[in-house]
Amino acid sequence: MAIIIDTDNPDLLLDKIYEAIETRKADKWIRTADGRLTYGPLLWRNEAFFKPQIWVDENQLRFGLIKRKDRKHITSRLYTAFHSKLIEMLLTRFDEDFRSVTATAVKTEPDVF
Repeated sequence: MAIIIDTDNPDLLLDKIYEAIETRKADKWIRTADGRLTYGPLLWRNEAFFKPQIWVDENQLRFGLIKRKDRKHITSRLYTAFHSKLIEMLLTRFDEDFRSVTATAVKTEPDVF
């Protein structure tokens, strides 16, 4: 259930995403102290997290979904909300910074749940 972004500059794209979050231009996303992302509205905040990883050889920025520690499972509703909102933000703000974005339907590296 990862998000895989094909881009020539994965480091730069991640920096731009972090900057947009810090300047409150990234549609309600929050960055945690360790660099993970969570969706900010109260219904979803801290329910799950995206952990970014840069795959240099593949020219990819990947976001692995991580469940909250006290959750047994990630529901389809939670997965859908997080993935759709992150992809929406990417397409709205950074469409010129990547070639494609894919949301996997099964556990894919770097997912942790």
